[in-house]
Amino acid sequence: MSGTTDFWLVRPLPMPVKPFPGETEDSYLWRLSQRNKIPVQRLMAPSSWLLSQQDYVSRLSIVSGQPRDSLVKAIPHLGKTQKGQSGRPRQHASYACRRCVAQRTGVPDQSVWTWASRHDQVCIPHRLWIGRAVDSPSRQFDLTEFPDVVEAQGRHHRLLRRHGNLLLDACYQYGSAFWHSMFQRGYRLSDRAERLRQLSPVNGRVRPFDPRRYVAVYPEIVETISLYASPHWRKIALAGDEKFERFKAEFNRRLPQERALRTTTRDWFLTELRQIAVRVEAVAGSPQLPIFAAAEPPPTAQTWRPLGPD
Repeated sequence: MSGTTDFWLVRPLPMPVKPFPGETEDSYLWRLSQRNKIPVQRLMAPSSWLLSQQDYVSRLSIVSGQPRDSLVKAIPHLGKTQKGQSGRPRQHASYACRRCVAQRTGVPDQSVWTWASRHDQVCIPHRLWIGRAVDSPSRQFDLTEFPDVVEAQGRHHRLLRRHGNLLLDACYQYGSAFWHSMFQRGYRLSDRAERLRQLSPVNGRVRPFDPRRYVAVYPEIVETISLYASPHWRKIALAGDEKFERFKAEFNRRLPQERALRTTTRDWFLTELRQIAVRVEAVAGSPQLPIFAAAEPPPTAQTWRPLGPD
């Protein structure tokens, strides 16, 4: 029989799998293949005796045993290219909260990739770090002993609702980079040091790109976001030297340092305080540019693999 495989009929698989809300398409196909013990490449293996005019989503609905509407609702980019949409947050593929996955699927050791906003760093209901540097579900650290980190996520979300995605994207990007540079230059915060000590009780040290490094400074990043998201404080930061002194005093009041900066670092610190305000103000005054298209692509079904149970 001749014809393109796009129009061949597919058969239902014996074990249906429900999609996880916000799941990436490749993650869902991988879980479907694992559940049915069949290679991903053969999930949509066609019938050799009957033709059909059904599209990809309809065929996936047949194979998975799930209603078409449920698949489209749960998997945001199913069968679509990501189009620029004004005011939407940048998204990336990351591991869903392992406790949310266990609760919804009944499988405690299942890995699920979902589309997530860069502003989602903590699963508040389960008090788990799900944000930066998490490279497996087992690296989602429990934050029960760090209520200030969990509260910072709630505050982060409130700021996002109040100021919008474009402005908060800029504040988060520049604020995170600022703190990374600050610590490289010897800036010390007693609260951060205490969190690192609790997260790594042996010596209070963590390697670069360790999730604990980001957990430890997250409340300070959110405080910085709050300061620069405020039109009032940005205006003061961009004003003359006299008013800028007020901004610097407010920064030091909210984020007191443990020890004084060295002379060369102090000059950099003051310059950067003002430059962040300049960069954020440029975004605040810009038209609503489509940034959703800048989302990071998920791993492919052929190359992505879960990294094992928790």
